[in-house]
Amino acid sequence: MKFRSVTLLLPTLAKGTNGASSGNNASSSELLDQVIDAVGGVGTLDQIEGLTVQSSLFRSRTLSQSYSLSDSVDVLVGRAANQSISFQFASGGLKQRVDRELFYDDYWRFAHTSNKLEFTLVVQTGPNASACFNKGGNVDDPSVPFGYADSYLTDYLVHSAQQTALFDVLARFNTSRSLLQYSITHNNASLVDYPTLRHPELNLELLVNNGTWLPYAVRSTENHWIYALSTSDIVFSNYAPVNFGQSRTIQYPRRVQTVYNDLYIVEDVVNENITFNPQYEDNFFTAAPPEVPAGVSGDPYSPHPPHTDNEYSRSEVHEFYESGLWFGPFGQFYNTSSVKMAPVFPGGSVPQIMNFFIGSEDDPSYVQLLVEFDDGFVITESPPHRTRIILQWIQENKPGKKITHVFPSHHHRDHTGGLGDLLAAGAKLVVPEIAKDYYSKVNDGNFEIETYSVDKPFLKKDGNVQFMSVWPDERTHASDWVFAIAGPVCGAGYNRSEVVIFNADVVNPSPEPKISWDTAEARPFFTSAVRQGVPIEATLIGAHGHTPHGLGTQDSLANLANIAGFSYPKDLSGTGSWCQT
Repeated sequence: MKFRSVTLLLPTLAKGTNGASSGNNASSSELLDQVIDAVGGVGTLDQIEGLTVQSSLFRSRTLSQSYSLSDSVDVLVGRAANQSISFQFASGGLKQRVDRELFYDDYWRFAHTSNKLEFTLVVQTGPNASACFNKGGNVDDPSVPFGYADSYLTDYLVHSAQQTALFDVLARFNTSRSLLQYSITHNNASLVDYPTLRHPELNLELLVNNGTWLPYAVRSTENHWIYALSTSDIVFSNYAPVNFGQSRTIQYPRRVQTVYNDLYIVEDVVNENITFNPQYEDNFFTAAPPEVPAGVSGDPYSPHPPHTDNEYSRSEVHEFYESGLWFGPFGQFYNTSSVKMAPVFPGGSVPQIMNFFIGSEDDPSYVQLLVEFDDGFVITESPPHRTRIILQWIQENKPGKKITHVFPSHHHRDHTGGLGDLLAAGAKLVVPEIAKDYYSKVNDGNFEIETYSVDKPFLKKDGNVQFMSVWPDERTHASDWVFAIAGPVCGAGYNRSEVVIFNADVVNPSPEPKISWDTAEARPFFTSAVRQGVPIEATLIGAHGHTPHGLGTQDSLANLANIAGFSYPKDLSGTGSWCQT
């Protein structure tokens, strides 16, 4: 196999002057000099043309899919990975290649049946920035390369490459000394202060360990759908000397972590093998999209320039990409014409109880419950981007009415990502009391909120229909997990077969033997339904699932309980708070 040497160099890391002009000051320039000297010195860093880091000790966690609402990230995404990350440094832009074999935690079995994803990703920064999966990366068919990423994913991957390439950060800061701003950053978790250099044009800050002058973190800021303005840090630690020819050594971090808001470790990697200036194979950093079928152009066969905006922030792309669930912007596939809505009980006495989804006929992947009252609608869930479509649909098809209350089943991203849109439209957020603080920063706190407890569920009714949201005392999926009940108002002529119970993630109605839910998690839910007095004749609707009934995610409560091996009682008269008659 033929090899060649990399010949492009980092921009020269020359010492700067201490003169102050246009944002430059003695403190910023002196601090940068100290950092460069601590890492290895100008003479050594000037000789770095490329770098490869190999690791197998890898953990990643999810910010939004946690069980707890407290200060923790308690669900793994990647439990291990074999990976090699290579950089080529050049004045015209950084090149990165990631070869990764990622093993998902069993939590993600619903999306990754093999619990593994392999890919080779090539990223180019600079004027011709792009991101291309030369191998793998395709969740639907691993044998077919994913090809070029869309503009949002390209932006995230390019930014991530720039933020993690420590030597490239130092080089870019060095060539922009006049722009650097000096400050002190206070870590809210450890209470440690770090001298900081900020590059206003790059959305990057370099936090420095006081005393050793080694880089502590490269920080960027972004908007998060729950936490609002947030910090995302690439944190470097466990520095060790690495030999680099002619008796030179470089201090390089053995541990690299991604830390959110000073507190949440969402990625943790131990660097096991570090090689400077390796000889790369020809076309090692060249994008190689899949072969273009005859007469086809565009995605994923041509590059897309990076783009980011408030609709798809980097925090959202990160959350979905790192868990292997990013499929591109939702709006490119669906609009108000994609809304499918129908009464749960066609021809029944409560047409006000409706389920709906936004998508294609053969894929009811996300169903919600919508209940119409005299004064407006209540809605379960607030999935990202679908929420804007349903708001527009109601405006066009139900003039004069609006959504008055929103009930997220739990705090996970796919159930709360559109919450800001509903709250901005005037809906009241109704959640268990445990979740009140968690949502406090959404829309800068400009919304109404109502809470309820385990002992006292939320209840709303008019002359025709009633709706209840229940926070059970046993919760297997998330600490704030709730379910909803809707049906005709209890009283004379009350029809037990027109009651619907809605849940997300715990029971996903599906025909046997393709059951896609865990009966161990479902049993406490069935127990809670009994305690609330939900009749066995009720219909269960899942946010997810696939059945031939209704809009595709519903089945009889009796059948689903039977699948789970749960003996559901036939008579619950006088039981629970749902209906005492």
